[in-house]
Formats: sequence, structure tokens, C-alpha cells
Amino acid sequence: MLMHPPARHPSLSIVIPLYNEEENVAPLVKAIFRVLAEDTDFLELVLVDDGSHDRTATLALELASRESRIRLIKHESNRGLGAAMRTGFEAAAGELVLYTDADLPFDFDLIPQLLTLAKPQHIVIGYRANRGEGPRRWLLSKGYNLIFHAAFGLRVRDVNFACKLIPRGALRQMHLASEGSFIDAELLLECRRQGLSIVEFPLTYYPRTRGQSTLSRPKVIAGILAEMAKYSLQFSHFRDRHLPSTLRPPFQRYGVAAASVALALLLALLFQPLTGLNFFALFVPAVMFAAWYGGLKPGLMAAALSGLAIDYFLLSPAYSLTLSWDDLPRLGLLILATLFVAGFTEWRKWAE
Repeated sequence: MLMHPPARHPSLSIVIPLYNEEENVAPLVKAIFRVLAEDTDFLELVLVDDGSHDRTATLALELASRESRIRLIKHESNRGLGAAMRTGFEAAAGELVLYTDADLPFDFDLIPQLLTLAKPQHIVIGYRANRGEGPRRWLLSKGYNLIFHAAFGLRVRDVNFACKLIPRGALRQMHLASEGSFIDAELLLECRRQGLSIVEFPLTYYPRTRGQSTLSRPKVIAGILAEMAKYSLQFSHFRDRHLPSTLRPPFQRYGVAAASVALALLLALLFQPLTGLNFFALFVPAVMFAAWYGGLKPGLMAAALSGLAIDYFLLSPAYSLTLSWDDLPRLGLLILATLFVAGFTEWRKWAE
């Protein structure tokens, strides 16, 4: 029976970080080369030992001495998942770079299928079509995906799953800084910053059977949240006035809407008794700004909050919520202002 040669594709590097993975190194290499040994476009397997305390580096070095396509890079001390991945990405020579974990989280027989999806203008990421890690890990994963979407406005099914196929040209333009497990999210955010689309591919997840995962440890979770906050503050991408409002993070869009109403209320409470200024005039600009910055839904939320703030804090008797028919014209004007600004903003972007 004749064996068909593997389909041609851009040259490939596989990057895998290792930390105390002595039980997984040999099965990992065997699984990869069983699939890709005959693929002439498979350039290298880059193993990055992140300061392991066991025999991981020794075993990896023995395997590298027998197979020229295996490269071992060592960190003298443990620096974290993000640092290990960045080291591997910098060393990778292939036009495509596939990142995965050492514990064989999916069927490597599907790597050729992933390669058929690769294009310069997008990245391919795997997501778990099944949940095999238990209720605690499932809850942590779902919670993290929700926080990631709320903080950055990017929705994917599985942020942290260890299967990402990225053009090396895109990696060279990324500003990766994470030392820890936030690196998976940072990769996706940097791809969006470059305008790359994200193609999601379902994979059957195989839970770890050898070695020990550190991802769900409280220290690791705290590190992810800290690096998430640092990324939000450090990069101005999400504050770019040219970014469409619908792509801004929901937390930021709705937060700005609430803050604009709160500021209008504060100014009304401070200055209206002194100047006699019509306090309603302060809320219209606040609602219009919320609609311009965040879009229609945050604008409508600001309109509703403005109506409540006026009734609860500014109309007599204060601190009593007494909505009546007399409130409808005021609320209607706020909604009309929201619709006008949101519609004008979308029309202007379309015209450009």
C-alpha cells in the first residue's frame, strides 16, 4: 500500500514549555514525531525547560542528541509559563509556530488538519469540545473566560487552552511581556491589536495523567489577575479613539457610562443650589458622551441611570423614588439623545 506524503504547508516550529515534566517528555516527543516525522516542512520541536528540579532537562537533552529537529533551551531558574513561551517564540524559525503543553492535551493526529487552516491573516486556536478536568477547573475556566471578555471585549471559547497556531511574522510584532499564565490571553489580545482574525477549532481534551498541573493554584490565579490589570493599564490600544465602540471592553464601556452619570449628578448637587443651573442640562451631555464612547446599550443605560438619579437625588422630596407620568418627557429626551448620538457615530464610521 502506497503512503501519501504529507500535504505541503509553511514551515512549522512547535514550542513546548517544560517544568518538572520528566514523565511526559518521552511520550510527548514520540507522539509528535509519530505524526510529523515524514513531514519535510516540520522544522523543529523547541523544548524550553523552565528551571525544572527533576530529570526533565536531562531526558530532553538525550532525545535531542538522537533527533536533529529537537532543540532544548534551558532557563537556569523557574521564571514562569509566559517567560518560557517567549523564549521559545524568539528561538522558533518556522513560518508557523504551534504552541502546546507537554501533557498531550489533545490528539496530535489533528495537527495536520490545524495546518490546513493556517493563513497569514489569522491565528488558529483550539478549544475544549468536552470538559474533562472536573467541576473546580471547569468553574475556574468559565469564570476566567467571562472576566477576560468583560475586561477586554474579546470573546473566545477557551482563552487558556494550550493549542495556538500563529504566523511567526505576527509573533515578531507582538509586545509580549507576561511572565506567567496570562501569556495565553496576551497572545490573543496582541493578535487583535494587529488586526488578525481568530479561527477556533474544536478539540477533544485529554486531562493530564502524568505530572502535576499548577494552573489552578491560588498563587498562579493571583498572578494572572495581576498581569491582566497591568496589561489593561499599560497599553493604550483599548483607549484608541479609532477603535469601534463595540470592540471596547464591556467593563470599560458600561463603566464610562455609569461614571459620566455619576459626574453629572455630583456637579448638579454641588453647583445647582449656588447657580440655579438647570440640573437636567448636565445629564444630557453625560448620556450623549456615554452613547458616543460605548455605543447604544451603554447610552441607554446612562439614560436610565440619569432618570433614576434625578428622581432619587434632585427632585423634591429627595431620596424617594417617585416615578410618574411627568418623568416620561425627560426620560424620552434622554433616550432620543442616545439614539441620535449612537446613530450619528455609526453613520460616520460607515462613511469613513
